[in-house]
Amino acid sequence: MKKSIFTLTMAILLTFAGTLYAQNISLGIAAKASTTGLGGDVVVRFHERMTARVGYDKLAYNRSFLFEESGIEYDVNAAINAGAILALYDFYLSDIVFVSAGLGINNFNINAKGVAVSGLPWGDITIPAERVGNFEFDVKPGLSATPYLGIGFGRTLGKEKSLAFAFELGSYYQGEPKVTIESSGLIAPTSNPDFGQKDLLEGQISQYYLFPVLKFNLSYRILSL
Repeated sequence: MKKSIFTLTMAILLTFAGTLYAQNISLGIAAKASTTGLGGDVVVRFHERMTARVGYDKLAYNRSFLFEESGIEYDVNAAINAGAILALYDFYLSDIVFVSAGLGINNFNINAKGVAVSGLPWGDITIPAERVGNFEFDVKPGLSATPYLGIGFGRTLGKEKSLAFAFELGSYYQGEPKVTIESSGLIAPTSNPDFGQKDLLEGQISQYYLFPVLKFNLSYRILSL
């Protein structure tokens, strides 16, 4: 993780170092809403066809519900988090069409925790809920530092007007998701490697190595040199 943060930091520094020798530099800020959450960017235009962006976005969603399996009822809390710290380079193919490439620290995570709230019927007896146990599933990207590639329409920073709007479609390559399982009580075998539940789940979701991104940006130019 520390190596990934260092790599991203160096990418940011190298990107902005080049602007020191550029002409017609413009600096702005942008608000953004996307499938990875809400956030903002610092935007630098250092060439008629080139801009650089460094930003952050975040999405968090939690839900609690009851789930029944094999006659046992569980109280489950599920949480989905997304977002990234991202450094991007934009190149304009035309006045309003651009491609973006960059690197981000991906904060995508799915976590589900459950605890049995009803017993397990077993013949004439019922095994108490506290003996049934609890579980926790955690899903994270295979890569913590994830490459990004996208195409956009509009301007990430205006050339003539202070306000600019851009629509962007892209994707993170995050590697095959990794799963962690913990469990206790009668359902403890769920997290036992000998039973292969972790490998089975990772195999079922291995095709989700891309995280699609739909993004809207509204920027404001605050300085031109």
